[in-house]
Amino acid sequence: MSGKRVGLAVAVFVSGCSAVDHQASLDQIHADVSDRAAVAVDWQAETDGREAVEAVVAAKLGGVMTVDDAVAVSLLKNPKLWALYRELGVAESDIIAAGLPENPVFTVGRRFRGQAAEYDVTQEFISLFLIPLRRRIAESAFEQERLRVTHELLAHTAEVREAYFKLQAAEQTAEMRRSVADTMDASLEAARAIRTAGNTTALDVAQEARGANRARLDFADAEFAVIEGRERLNVLLGLWGEETGWKIPPRLADVPDEEFSPGELEKRAVTDRLDLASLRAEIEALGQTLGMTGITSLIPQLTLGGHSEREPEGTNSAGPSLDVPVSIFNHGQAARARAKSMLLEAQDRYAALAIEIRSEVRLAFSRMALARKKVEFYKRAVLPVQQTVTDQTQVRYNGMILGVFQLLQAKQEQIDAGRDFIQALAEYWTARAELEKAIGRRLPTGPLRPSTLGEPKAEAMMMHHHK
Repeated sequence: MSGKRVGLAVAVFVSGCSAVDHQASLDQIHADVSDRAAVAVDWQAETDGREAVEAVVAAKLGGVMTVDDAVAVSLLKNPKLWALYRELGVAESDIIAAGLPENPVFTVGRRFRGQAAEYDVTQEFISLFLIPLRRRIAESAFEQERLRVTHELLAHTAEVREAYFKLQAAEQTAEMRRSVADTMDASLEAARAIRTAGNTTALDVAQEARGANRARLDFADAEFAVIEGRERLNVLLGLWGEETGWKIPPRLADVPDEEFSPGELEKRAVTDRLDLASLRAEIEALGQTLGMTGITSLIPQLTLGGHSEREPEGTNSAGPSLDVPVSIFNHGQAARARAKSMLLEAQDRYAALAIEIRSEVRLAFSRMALARKKVEFYKRAVLPVQQTVTDQTQVRYNGMILGVFQLLQAKQEQIDAGRDFIQALAEYWTARAELEKAIGRRLPTGPLRPSTLGEPKAEAMMMHHHK
């Protein structure tokens, strides 16, 4: 075969090996994230450019933002997620590099005070035969990276849901605290008016002022909790400036009816977790690397070349050359041992991660199940009993059987019960988000209802003072 044909054949071979479909990889990631997170994302906007993304995000933020809207916005806007795509590009470039042969080396030698000249062209030959194997190793490494990136995106969606539910709980608590503070202020003003008329004691007014002051301080703490929660969600969504004026529903949803068995979820997690799948791809790549190390340790290098020499008297000579390392001291035993140790280490990490995943699932499930029981107990027992206590204490206060201190204590306990109920509901939804993160997939919820319990009625907070 002529030199031109050999060069053309090598060029075709190299171009075929170096082709990588970047968009196909992104499409696969997008499909996996949309399916596992159970959220609709306008990925086409990402392809169309920044203006298209901003238009989609503005539409999501313009109304009342649901938890699914928040997840979709974060997947399009958060710059940290774009950094993950850049990491995928690094692994992608490794596939291209693995499909390329070593560059030939051209050497020119000239002897001074004479006319002799030497020309050498050498090409490392073993690397040409190893290109298919190197490419398979790089593809396995790329698959490992793709699965890792997808896992990170899914973990991010779970963090968004968790932050969203915590913010909802903070806003619901703040609204309750605001209502209580307003009512206590109004009750204090009424007590002062009655005191002016001489129908109540200074101690009663002071005690009620103390309750109103505490209510205002509690409301201030609740307001900051809302600010803190909003900023956390802004960071996760990648929002700033005017984009941070979004709104969410004011109440957490009630717990859904469906539940799952922990054994079923453990199996699903070991099957579905993409970080575990990423480790499997790493083990496959390391196994292939071990096979290649066995070849290169026997023949680490084989260089073919051509040599041409011109003597001072004008004669020319040319011929082939062959460089073969002689394995006297280094038989590749260290490289083989290293590759084998790396494979065994990856297998051990795989087994350890599988154990950790099962534990994460059991722990998150137990936390969610306990939170569900607390929510149901509050609804069934704590809140109704506390309402009865407050109502009966009010009756006895109006009948001058109990003093204002006992009434304030009963009402404060009712407020605390409402706050604890909201907290228990938030614990359920955040634990559910942690469980979804642990299994690597969103759990179906079915139809949801907004919670309606946990907030003391304004009229129940108003003091009915003695005439």
